[in-house]
Amino acid sequence: MLRKYIASITTIVAFALIAGCGTVPNQQDTTLGKNWGRSFESAKYNQILDPDAGKNKKPVAGLDGQASEINSAKYREGFASETAPPSYNININDVGNVKGGM
Repeated sequence: MLRKYIASITTIVAFALIAGCGTVPNQQDTTLGKNWGRSFESAKYNQILDPDAGKNKKPVAGLDGQASEINSAKYREGFASETAPPSYNININDVGNVKGGM
């Protein structure tokens, strides 16, 4: 009788170990998995397309200095003000008072 229990427990453990090493057949790809390494590939291909890009000394077109400074100041001010975390109130006074009854 004891041998049957030991044999069945051993079989269950063996199947559990084998199943744990397997993969799920319908496993969905995540967004991270689909885009893994894309930024590296993009930088590499851009360097291949224009290997002399570092020699270009022209300023990059974009925001001027004053606009950039204003945006940076607003960004920093956003962290300075601390907002209180939201509070949630749940009223359970009338849970036991069911009207209408049977």
